Order: sequence, then structure tokens, then C-alpha cells
Amino acid sequence: MKKPFSGGFHSTTDKLIVALVTCFVLQVIFELFGGHGHGSGPLFKYFGFSNLFFERGYLWTLFTFPFLQQGPLHLLITLLGLHFIVRSVELEIGRRNFHWLCLSSLSFGAFLWIFFHYTDTPISILSGSTCVVLSSLTFFCFSNADKPITFLLFLILPVTLKPKFILIGVLGLLLFGFVFSELRDESNQATYSSHLGGMLAGAFIYWFILSGRRFPSFVFTTNLRKNTTRSKKPIRFVKKGSPPNPSYCVDLSDQQSLQAEVDRILDKINENGFGALSQDEKNTLDKAKGLLNKH
Repeated sequence: MKKPFSGGFHSTTDKLIVALVTCFVLQVIFELFGGHGHGSGPLFKYFGFSNLFFERGYLWTLFTFPFLQQGPLHLLITLLGLHFIVRSVELEIGRRNFHWLCLSSLSFGAFLWIFFHYTDTPISILSGSTCVVLSSLTFFCFSNADKPITFLLFLILPVTLKPKFILIGVLGLLLFGFVFSELRDESNQATYSSHLGGMLAGAFIYWFILSGRRFPSFVFTTNLRKNTTRSKKPIRFVKKGSPPNPSYCVDLSDQQSLQAEVDRILDKINENGFGALSQDEKNTLDKAKGLLNKH
């Protein structure tokens, strides 16, 4: 099997984790040498999401606010969520659907938050990518509602719960915080509405995929006619009653060819999700685990 980060980053979650850590280091350096307090200053003004998105046309802030953090604890919680929750969701739904999940969670979270903070004085600023984590958590709980999972509460106590109860608990806590904290917070620092927007995005993506619809993919090519010509395959007729030819055959005794086939299957999982694999490909992965671990 592939080692983590071998041959480049094949997971969008891996890239996101590295980007968040890198941006936080740069943020701390800028604040340290710029003489600005943490979580404030021009960095948050020009790259955090606020009503300046509408008033001055700061359209890029919809994509930059997730990379600003309120502190190391905020970043640590986000990274744990990305590693344990978001990664499994990306593996389940594939790269294209995951990209739409991230885009939807940022949009839902940002615009639901600005709906309640547009008239704040002084201007409130939204930062952090918690909405992406919560949208992934919502999707996971919907798709695995009755499948018990075990996790460590406070990293100490093992607790087994069904995901649907976890979702209800998180939703209840966020609604409580939204009503009794954010709507009454004069400092305008609470962001529960953004978290609720992320959960709404996760529910939307789950419904969209469950309904059988497909998100559009954007592919840029330099020669469409050439690619179209190459994609055409001759039609083959199979005699009635004769078994179809296998789509591929892997020599399991050759480690190099086996490794190449495993890499191809992993790339397919990253692109389309684990559910897109054929039974032969799943069997190949199972056999490869034992064979490659022996070497």
C-alpha cells in the first residue's frame, strides 16, 4: 500500500491540513513583526470574511477566511476534525463531490453568519474552517446513522454511540449557543451561525448525492477534438453464453506490477470514492495488503 504523502499528496484533506498549518505559521510571523494583536489587524481585515464582501467587493475573502485562525487551540481542533472526520468523508464520496462539499460549507457558513452580523459595529470578522469539519460530520452521521462508532471522550473515556445521536447532540449545542450566546453577544465574536450553515451544507450534499444527481466537473483541455477522438473505443460483441473478458489482469507475484495496480485503484478511490470500485478491484486491494506487508 502507499505510504502517507508518498509520491505527492493524493488526498485533498492532506493538502488542506498542510495549507492550514503553513498559513497559521505565516499569520503568526506577520502578527509578531507587524505589531498587531492576534486575530486582528489588516490580515483579518483583507482576508477574513465580513460585510466588506458586499460593500467593497472583497470577493476573495469567501475562499481565504478558512485559512485564518483565532489561535493554536482553534487550529488544533480543526486539524483533529480534518484527520478523523473529513478524511473518511472524502474517501467515501470521492474528490469531486468532496470539493463541492467544501465549497458549499464555506458558502452556507459565511452567508448565514453575515445575515446576523451585517450591521455589527465595529465590523465582525469570520475566520476558521470549522464549517467544513461540521459539514463533513453531518454528512458522515447521515450516511452512517445507525452504525455504532467508538471514540475517546476527552481522549480518555471510550464511548460507543450511533452517529445520529452524535449529530443530534452537536446540533443541540450549536442551537443553544446560537440563541443564548451569539444573538445576545455584544462583542459579536460568536460564530455558531457559521457552524450551523456548515451542517446545513452537509445535509444538502447528502440529499443531493442520495437523489442520484451528479455535480458538474470542470475539466480544461487544449484540444477537445483530439481528446474526444481518443476516448472512442471500438464496439465489441460477445457471443451469447460466453463469459466476458476480464477488464484487466494483475500478476500478483510481480511486486512492481501489483504496486502499480494498487496505485491506480487508490487514485480511483480519491477521485470517485470507495463505492466506485468493482469487486475485482476490492479483491485486489485485500490481497495486496497481505502481499505487500510481507516485503
